Amino acid sequence: MTESQAIRIRPIGLICLLTLILTTGVAVSGGDTNVRTIRDLCGRKVTVPKQVERVVAIGPGALRFVAYLGAVDKIVGIENLEKKMDSTDSLRPYARVLSKEFMKLPVVSVGGPGKLPDFEAVMLTRPDVIVTVSFDPSQLNNLQQKTGVPTVFLTYGELGVWRKEALNSLKLLGKILGRADRAQELIRYMESAEADLKKRTETIEKKDKPSVYFGGISLKGAHDLTSTEAGYAPGTMVNAVNVADTLEKAGHLFIDKEQIMVWAPDAIFIDLGSRNILERDFKNNRQFYRLLKAVRTNRVFSLLPYNYYNTNIELALLNAYFIGKTLYPGQFRDVDIRKKADEIYRTFLGIEAPDEIPAYRAVKFPEHGEKILW
Repeated sequence: MTESQAIRIRPIGLICLLTLILTTGVAVSGGDTNVRTIRDLCGRKVTVPKQVERVVAIGPGALRFVAYLGAVDKIVGIENLEKKMDSTDSLRPYARVLSKEFMKLPVVSVGGPGKLPDFEAVMLTRPDVIVTVSFDPSQLNNLQQKTGVPTVFLTYGELGVWRKEALNSLKLLGKILGRADRAQELIRYMESAEADLKKRTETIEKKDKPSVYFGGISLKGAHDLTSTEAGYAPGTMVNAVNVADTLEKAGHLFIDKEQIMVWAPDAIFIDLGSRNILERDFKNNRQFYRLLKAVRTNRVFSLLPYNYYNTNIELALLNAYFIGKTLYPGQFRDVDIRKKADEIYRTFLGIEAPDEIPAYRAVKFPEHGEKILW
């Protein structure tokens, strides 16, 4: 059997992150008591106002960081991509806190990784600071020089893995926006949730755990069942036995269908972002799906794609709780996924979860007919 490994996506400026991530912080500038000098997530020293009221956030997930901190009222210019995407899109929960009035703000950028904004449009919004994600530091230096606005480098870290980089970005942005307490509250919640997930599952012996395959993983678009991920973060949080981990390769992978059959995982979780592709593939390859153990035993389930315009941390946590409850019902008997969804949404965004979360259910592959039942 063979398998090909996709290129792991690493944040622009990773060298800066590796050398300077632990030094991120804020210091008062010696010359002017109305400003302070911060060291951003690439180690750049940037002088920002002590009081920040007007913000432009550009790049995948920059606005999400602001929304997590409850500071969208400070945004004065938006990306066109934010306007194009459905404001109620459940795959991008922070969009649910963006009002109709918010969507009428001036457009300063087309949006997307590395897409510099319109310098003049930015200047017309008179921001106190520009916060960015997925930009090269040299681009930021150019943006800051051309607009005269302090420009800050933030990052989620490696796509699919939210760890220190995302937490340090939240912490730094919290200090810049006067939301330091809010940032610490979020970080404590994330750490508490991870500890809870670990405690529930760490003592289960491997022989008592079902094997799992995570398929149809969305990465720069949707893919069929052969798209998987070694070290799939929500699965790792609950110590799941991910069959892709046996390859001793990390990150996103494309696997031969025959390899999935050889693995014969007890359960399969499918990324809902790949739903349409999976349905087409099932129509053309019914025999393959019917040979899969998890399909025959009705142990196929759907998950939300938590990487959608960068990492939706709240959905990664919610995925982990659903995976845990599905694989180890005894250890998660006290967890109601609907109530947990409301708790997580309230914590991150101050809102209830959508009435119907379009995932977290069994997936049926019918004997007759062409449509998979989600």
